[in-house]
Amino acid sequence: MALIGNSSIRSTAALLQDELTVPKRKSLRLDTFPRGMDNARIDVDLDPALNGAIDSLVTSSMVRRLRDLRLLDGGNPLSEDLDAVDRFREVFVPLSLSVAQQARQSSRREVYQLFVLAVIKQIYLSVDRALRDYRDGFDEAPLLGALTTTESVSRHEKLWRFGRHQAGLRYDVSREAVKLVHSLELVGRKQRKSILALSWPVAEDMLFNPLLQLGKLDEESTFVETYPFMLIKPEIFRRFEAVILDVLCRWLPDCPVRRLTTTPESDLNELQLRRDEGEFPGYAQVESYLRSVMSDTEYQRGETNWLDNPGNLTWLMGGDGERGCPGFWDKKRWREFQDNLLHELEKALKKAGLLDMVFASALLPELYRDLGRKGSLRLLFEYLTGGRSRKELLPILQQFKEITNLELYMDRMEAAYKRLGQAAGPSQRREWLVEVVEGYANLRRDLKLSWEMYRALDLIRLPSRADELELSRANRLLQEFYLGSQGQKNEILGHVIIKADLRGSTELTASMIHEGLNPASYFSQNLFDPINKLLEKYGAEKVFVEGDAVILMLLEYASPPSPVVARACALSYDIIEEVLGRNAESRHMGLPELELGIGISYVEEAPCYLFDAGRKITISPAINRADRLSSCTHRDLDLFGRADVRGVEVIQHLQTANKVSGDGAYCRYNVNGIELDAAAFEHLNKELALKKVKAKSLGKKDGDRYYVGRFPDASGKTRWQVLRKSKIKAWDGKKLQPVKKSGRSFYELVTDPEILNRTREKLSGR
Repeated sequence: MALIGNSSIRSTAALLQDELTVPKRKSLRLDTFPRGMDNARIDVDLDPALNGAIDSLVTSSMVRRLRDLRLLDGGNPLSEDLDAVDRFREVFVPLSLSVAQQARQSSRREVYQLFVLAVIKQIYLSVDRALRDYRDGFDEAPLLGALTTTESVSRHEKLWRFGRHQAGLRYDVSREAVKLVHSLELVGRKQRKSILALSWPVAEDMLFNPLLQLGKLDEESTFVETYPFMLIKPEIFRRFEAVILDVLCRWLPDCPVRRLTTTPESDLNELQLRRDEGEFPGYAQVESYLRSVMSDTEYQRGETNWLDNPGNLTWLMGGDGERGCPGFWDKKRWREFQDNLLHELEKALKKAGLLDMVFASALLPELYRDLGRKGSLRLLFEYLTGGRSRKELLPILQQFKEITNLELYMDRMEAAYKRLGQAAGPSQRREWLVEVVEGYANLRRDLKLSWEMYRALDLIRLPSRADELELSRANRLLQEFYLGSQGQKNEILGHVIIKADLRGSTELTASMIHEGLNPASYFSQNLFDPINKLLEKYGAEKVFVEGDAVILMLLEYASPPSPVVARACALSYDIIEEVLGRNAESRHMGLPELELGIGISYVEEAPCYLFDAGRKITISPAINRADRLSSCTHRDLDLFGRADVRGVEVIQHLQTANKVSGDGAYCRYNVNGIELDAAAFEHLNKELALKKVKAKSLGKKDGDRYYVGRFPDASGKTRWQVLRKSKIKAWDGKKLQPVKKSGRSFYELVTDPEILNRTREKLSGR
């Protein structure tokens, strides 16, 4: 039958549908952040001052509640900080505004999303850690055998009482801390909107979701404080929702939930649920609950409908805070519609065997509080619904030692039962029904949002160990939220690797030992100490040092900009000059000389790092390239019709004279020379705006191209750099000839003093 006799269901449904609001939420965009060191989650580091304020806030809140429960004595080190709230406010407010500004400057609202999600996660982790530490304190106490009987009983009593109230402690402490964040975000929403053009970058009812404060979905004592107790079981939720939708869809046939297919109960065992609880046990429980009551397409895709706004059901059924009657009905007719709708719903619930559960769920929180939150909620619920008699409950309740006056306890239970059956008039029954329907709508919305929130929190990792933070920061994976200069990161744009291949050290060492000299002190004083001074001068760092190999690195920062490849070239030149200067002393002493080959490679990104036993190891593709450039595979150029020279040559050695076998290997000659890869040369050209110089003007034959540039070093001295770009030639066994197919070139930083002197004279106008 129609709810209102002369109304057209179809036309009225369309009018009602227009009145129902669908919530709009800003989606989370955590996928824009790089994954951290575990390759799964986002590494986040909050300001230590904020972490300390959160811990103090949580500890103070828990101390107050432990004291009320008589679970804290003078021997416990926990103490209350009366200034905890003010300290948290002093840190959180300016930091949140700073992060909002940072998000605006980068045009990435998700930066603020990540920050506030990390704060909420840190609060929950701090609460769980505080509860765990308190519980572990019982295990760290002396063995029972060493305690007196009185001490043993007291300790056992505290442990039992703590276990009973642990869920409530978790709920109350979390709720108080999150409520403070909520109040501060409410106060700052206008200022935040002026910065980000959005009041709530993360939906308000998602960020402060009560289900996250509960911790575990099946904790009855905390669940009953927020939601109808009957809905703690998903099978009852499904039955209750089916009844509501049957009634509503008669009047609102375009009900969105009915268009979604719920997973059949027979298929639930085949679903892949989370195998571990992770950091929050509630995540797996919420996911399991959702999969049994709702289509996965609804909550996993983040789809919203008018059922996601609990106010819509409240408005339809005439609960508190309703929006008033719609414009197409007068007040009397609108009230008549609501009365008929509730009457239809009550009949349908009674037919489904759920009505007694509805009324019991409405009365249960008040009864449980009246009984001092003692006893079993499940037993009370079963008694109120007629599932157990007073006679059946009496021997069970006698086992609850916390119930000191069992007769009074039972009398209050019986009074509540009579209130449900006899004293409840139509208005009271209507109030209870609306309350449970509204609680259902809240739970339905909170389940979807808590799953999304849990998933977001699960993507955030808050490393606390110094080595983990250093490793993540070194690899540019750490998202840092700090106040002041500590949080200002200087972006690394690129890096240069210098590989110095030192040759002849074995022969020199053997000769020195034969002459009775100390090679260790020689290399330290005459080679490595001077090179270390050069590293300081040019801002370079060691990557790897072995007897005959040195790998160095220079980082290119966004601020201040500097010619990083030019500095690398100057450093390489100075290293060669240092080695050649020591060779003069070796010749004077009759010792073998050292020889160098240097390769320079540039990568337009920051390097990566890993740590091995506390030692930072650089990972970069430039290392292999620089290693290849520094090598010398053919030391005798006279094989190719050339005399030995100081510098670099690269020749392609064909396998046969008739070229049947195709291209051969590259033969690299690098004796006291410096070779750059193409990326380093191109970047140097941008840094110094290199000018072309004719080869003849430098006393060289045509065929090679020369480029010249200059830059001031750290001391302000002008440094000239001459680059040679030469085509790789092929050797067919008889003569050198151009390689027509590849046309490849190599790049040399000229170290020949004669060429450098001519360059300075020419460009200085002399």
